[in-house]
Amino acid sequence: MNANRKRPLVALLLFAAGSCVMGRNSGGYRSFAASHDAIQPGMSIRQVLEAGLADYLIESGGKNVPGATVPQKEPVSTECRRHVVDVHYGAGFSVSVYCNMNGPSDKQLVPPGLFPTKHDFLDGLDAYSSWLKSMTFRVESPPLHIGGVYDSYNFSIDESGRVTNVSAIRKSSN
Repeated sequence: MNANRKRPLVALLLFAAGSCVMGRNSGGYRSFAASHDAIQPGMSIRQVLEAGLADYLIESGGKNVPGATVPQKEPVSTECRRHVVDVHYGAGFSVSVYCNMNGPSDKQLVPPGLFPTKHDFLDGLDAYSSWLKSMTFRVESPPLHIGGVYDSYNFSIDESGRVTNVSAIRKSSN
């Protein structure tokens, strides 16, 4: 490849890298931090999502927030050590509830909920309220660097479905 043919490729790579704003000064990171700061003890999962977490998921363009039964409440049944809930945003919202793990071949306990809009999603959460108790959820920031370096925070929901605590944002060491 001669030098003239390489220039457009180099320019495209530089443009693409420059347009992917990463780090703690990005708008996505500010949305992540705002979602954390909005969570207060006593909130329901719907209130957590309404207060900023759903908007962060939308802004991220495709992210999930996994939750799992807290160890003190395990086992949850004779067949499931724990419940795992996966709240995801892609081209819309989805909620899946699994037994033990959230892999593609793991047993789903209820049909996944698919919601095209934030409003539909928030209204549809009531159908999952019995699964959204005694859990800890993990929220990751947008990538801070190429290669998947993230900050994160956790929040816990008690047996009545209310937030009991929110961790500080755990900063990645990289």
